[in-house]
Amino acid sequence: MDTDRKAGLFHALFTPRVVALVGASGDAAKAPARPQRYLAKHGFAGKVVPINPSHSEIFGLPAVANLRDAPEPVDHAYVMVPARAVEAVVRDCVATGVQVATIFSDGFADMGEEGRARQDALVEIARAGGLRIVGPNSMGIIDTASGMTLTVNTVMDGVDLMKGSVALVSQSGSMIGSLLARAQVRGLGFSRLVSVGNEADLSVGEITDMLVDDPDTRTILLFLETLRDGDKLAAAARRAFAAGKPVIAYKLGRSDAGRELAQGHTGALVGPRENTAAFFRAHGIIEVECLESLFEAPVLIAGERPAQGRRVAVVTTTGGAAAMVVDRLGTLGVELMPAPAGLIARLAADGLHVHEGAIIDLTAAGTRKETYQAAMDELIASSDCDAIVAVVGSSGMSHPEHAVEPIVAAHGKGKPIAVFVAPEAPRTLDMLMAAGVAAFRTPEACADSLAALLNWRAPVAQTTAKPDATLAKVIADAGTGTLDENVSRTVFDALGIPSARAVVMADPDDKVTLTYPVAAKVISPDIPHKTDAGGVRLGIADAYALAAAARDILSTVGSRRPDADIRGILVQEMHSGLGEVIVGLRHDPEVGAIVVLGLGGTLAEIYRDVAVRIAPVGREEALAMIEEVRGLAPLRGYRGAPKGDLGALADAVVQMSALANARAVREAEINPLIVKAEGAGVVAVDGLVVTGADVR
Repeated sequence: MDTDRKAGLFHALFTPRVVALVGASGDAAKAPARPQRYLAKHGFAGKVVPINPSHSEIFGLPAVANLRDAPEPVDHAYVMVPARAVEAVVRDCVATGVQVATIFSDGFADMGEEGRARQDALVEIARAGGLRIVGPNSMGIIDTASGMTLTVNTVMDGVDLMKGSVALVSQSGSMIGSLLARAQVRGLGFSRLVSVGNEADLSVGEITDMLVDDPDTRTILLFLETLRDGDKLAAAARRAFAAGKPVIAYKLGRSDAGRELAQGHTGALVGPRENTAAFFRAHGIIEVECLESLFEAPVLIAGERPAQGRRVAVVTTTGGAAAMVVDRLGTLGVELMPAPAGLIARLAADGLHVHEGAIIDLTAAGTRKETYQAAMDELIASSDCDAIVAVVGSSGMSHPEHAVEPIVAAHGKGKPIAVFVAPEAPRTLDMLMAAGVAAFRTPEACADSLAALLNWRAPVAQTTAKPDATLAKVIADAGTGTLDENVSRTVFDALGIPSARAVVMADPDDKVTLTYPVAAKVISPDIPHKTDAGGVRLGIADAYALAAAARDILSTVGSRRPDADIRGILVQEMHSGLGEVIVGLRHDPEVGAIVVLGLGGTLAEIYRDVAVRIAPVGREEALAMIEEVRGLAPLRGYRGAPKGDLGALADAVVQMSALANARAVREAEINPLIVKAEGAGVVAVDGLVVTGADVR
């Protein structure tokens, strides 16, 4: 979108000159009456045109029968009519040149396939006529600077808009009101709030992109239920990072409930939680796990950039409250550092002995300002500390200045400081907020927000290379659907991932010229999990045993899977190494292509110890994935164990991830990929590929 059109859309969306309330009600008790009341209450300076064919006047404003009768051009229409009447309103919007229609009405994609068809028809009409749609099923839009409160959300009855520099884009309609109310109590003001509803047209990504260019917005919050347009959100998040505007996301639906498994193990190893975390990481989005963190973290993150380390010092005068923060930080994988030697010596000189441990407990003596100040000064100066958690105890109620002043003095000196105020201490919270210090009411939100900041990374460099001609031809020749293992091997060979030497036996009496011992496996596109069907024999010592094993496989599989298409027996030379891994790629409907690395073999799904990234990845990111999988510690030389060939493993991850650019590949995995000793490489001994129509 060109700059002028983008600016015009932004103003029509947030600061329109004329708004129309289509379906406005003269009954103050009804929802369609609220927007007119809210616009007046919150000081909207533009013109408001109520539209209702049954009224000539509504609450003191002249009403007209439809948009075509509006006395002047309308920039933004808020549509509150029944679903069956919305299409006619959209046609009127197009005919009269309305730029944006926010549709409150439900009964579209939220109501099944019939509703989706109605929604698609609306979008087709709008796009043909140059109209942009927010919704349907949107609770509206709020702009605090202009008082443009185009919403039916009843929270607007009870709040006075607090202006701020934080914008919120929410897929949950009711949450814009809930978050607005909860944030304002904590002193956090908003610039703009948008409920996107069904995202039939304007998406979270496109609205986020507009907010990147908004001078009134410094931080962007996302309340997400799904990812409907990941490419646009990814691009917007990258622009936001470059502009120094953090994007902070809270996402529902992180459990595995209702997840559709793919053919291989890869689909079972990862679910919504891992996939969206990989998406956020790849594009520089900060993810929080607690709802309170969504509106409490912005103060902590404002002005920060991704941290270079993850070492946190926790200083307190109340050990129990600090222990709650430490416990939560530990579950989030944050590294806790003990009191530095300089601090121990400095306090000892004053007769205060601090024990080494995960908590720097100053005890009751620490309630003196000079003691707490000394601790904060030492931690700010320490090269072993990347961030500080200050836990305020009961002194926050009785002597808030003693607890707050040393923290405020340390604020802004180069290290993030998060403060957990244990008691109910409004004065302490107010003093911290007034000074711009991040203050938290719960240990969970404090720890979660700090971990989110420390986990924040710059967007990963993107690679867009297309498959080479050889690989593209191999994939095209392979056919469509689940490829059998023998055909899948040709794809891995074309990627450059070495495989075990193998031949195909069409008949159990066929002669095989391989080095024994060998493995024998049934070849069938209908049996992705061959062991479950009795289709695998290992450690076969000679030709006689191979013939017997082949007959046994065909007999067993034939009885268990009489419907399967059997294409022979694949015979492979046996390999051993220092460990086995699974390397897989699949296309997730929300985030796109992901690459997965985890423990291999039959236990892969049980342990689910995996690293996930948006594909394709570079070698540096592949090496980071290897470090992330706990079960690969032996391959990394844990406690003197011989190291595996991690370089070759990283290369295999990169090569597998390149299939993200092969548009016909839906899923691929090697399980196991055997990792040999350092310098000896890796070898694929089993795998599958699933192809289909273009997955983009």
